[in-house]
Amino acid sequence: MTALTAQTMSLRTISRKLAMQAVGIVAALGLATACTTSESGGPSNQAMGTFMGAAVGGAVGGLAFGSAGGVIGGALVGALAGNLVGRALDNQERARLAQATQTAFTAETNQPTNYTVEPTTKSTSATPPPPTVVGARPTAPATTRADGSTCRPIELTATKNGQTTTETTTFCKSAGSNELKPVSV
Repeated sequence: MTALTAQTMSLRTISRKLAMQAVGIVAALGLATACTTSESGGPSNQAMGTFMGAAVGGAVGGLAFGSAGGVIGGALVGALAGNLVGRALDNQERARLAQATQTAFTAETNQPTNYTVEPTTKSTSATPPPPTVVGARPTAPATTRADGSTCRPIELTATKNGQTTTETTTFCKSAGSNELKPVSV
């Protein structure tokens, strides 16, 4: 019985350390992006993406795993994904990326869905900035989980100002819902 108690205490200690590291990483991302502001003086897209991603990821992780570890893991994954997407994209570009993701989620083939978004802000330089290209492509077939939700990994790509960002995220939707939510696998 004493050995079992020692193992349980050891696992709790390890879990706490991992949880504290995850919280530290999310906090560092938050601090790194919190000081950045948009041209209008509000929080930057990157800061908003980080915090929104952490909130959604934490909620999904908590619901999916029913534990504090699930909340922390989900928040970490969501914060990282939100940071990457929010770093570069404005509202119109994110809306088109969300539309591409919805299309890719239901696609019969693994062909990408791409949208070109013209810049919405005025440039002070002689040459206007190039349009942003966002896209989503399924990387595997959809699978159904025991709870009835359907999940599918989607590769998200954004090319803005000559820089391309690509990440693969698994999205799930509950049975009877059309709302996609990013999850950690």
